[in-house]
Amino acid sequence: MGKILEALLTEQLRVDSGTEQRTPEHRALCEKSGTLQDALAETLNDKQKELLEELVETLFDESSCNEQVKFERGFRLGVLITSEIFYAQDIFL
Repeated sequence: MGKILEALLTEQLRVDSGTEQRTPEHRALCEKSGTLQDALAETLNDKQKELLEELVETLFDESSCNEQVKFERGFRLGVLITSEIFYAQDIFL
């Protein structure tokens, strides 16, 4: 097994967002999002708060699905580019 695959398997190499540092802009957006959500929740009754929470969770899940699709597509394109390079490498020699 390759070193990269082994590192993924043993969780020495992780690709989740928890391992990446956020940029200052990203941190500011996260803080603003939390502040806005808290401010909105203060104005809502219990039923509306439940709906807001469900909406936020659904939007997060949808975003996660979109990110997975984009990652898979990008990875496949990267492999295709790599195979194209290896296929045509002898034209440079």
